[in-house]
Amino acid sequence: MQLGLIKALYTDKLATLYSYSEAENLFYIALQWLEKKSRTAVLLGQETLLVDTYQVILEDLLLGKPIQYLTKEAPFYGLDFYVDERVLIPRPETEQLVHWVIEDNQNFAGAALDIGTGSGCIPITLSHHWKGAKVSGCDISEDALEVAYQNAETLGVNVELFRCDILTEEINKYDIIISNPPYIAPSEKGEMHINVLNNEPHLALFVGGDDPLIFYKKIIEKVRIHRSKCYFETSEFYRKQLDAWLETQNLRYHWQCDFQGKNRLLRVTF
Repeated sequence: MQLGLIKALYTDKLATLYSYSEAENLFYIALQWLEKKSRTAVLLGQETLLVDTYQVILEDLLLGKPIQYLTKEAPFYGLDFYVDERVLIPRPETEQLVHWVIEDNQNFAGAALDIGTGSGCIPITLSHHWKGAKVSGCDISEDALEVAYQNAETLGVNVELFRCDILTEEINKYDIIISNPPYIAPSEKGEMHINVLNNEPHLALFVGGDDPLIFYKKIIEKVRIHRSKCYFETSEFYRKQLDAWLETQNLRYHWQCDFQGKNRLLRVTF
């Protein structure tokens, strides 16, 4: 069967869950994963013998499963990370956060910690760029740490990874703190895409109580004594609340917009 016909099948069937461009991109990810081919193969009218495999992938996608959990890989800042249902899928906004941290701290040679590290994409990427730094990552989930260990070993990076419940435990002194913590209130579940809500780990998405800012407050309170520079990924819906709290703490802070022009990236200094 021609690859173009399979592409048309994907975009048609997935129209109930995704936009045309998103459905098209899912097909091209499957094409690259299965056959190491690009869009050119479709334009040239090439055929495939893997019709049944494409169909199996499509059926999983129709159930709302993220394709990264099917391919078990996700690109991030030029590296390929292993991912599965134990960790969040790295997002472009997190790449932008990492880029900001790198650009803001060139030739950094101190100690940095990523809190809620998940797949380890943040500390591993930073270690690639900061050859003289000591970069660590922590997470409350042992399952997530297993994935992070695997990625560190596969990508040949020496990062310290350890379990920590940042809400209840103290941490050592670090010059830089980075975190993309849980910030979604349980009441927001109805607004989330089914492929995220039904597949990605809720421990990494949702706050346990009624305060969606609890992780930001706790992290800042714990590292204040060390005067660590903090970088966060946040929700644009909480900027006013975060601004108000930061003002009460007499903290210096700066917002940076993400690719969509939303206030999602925050730097806090003491």
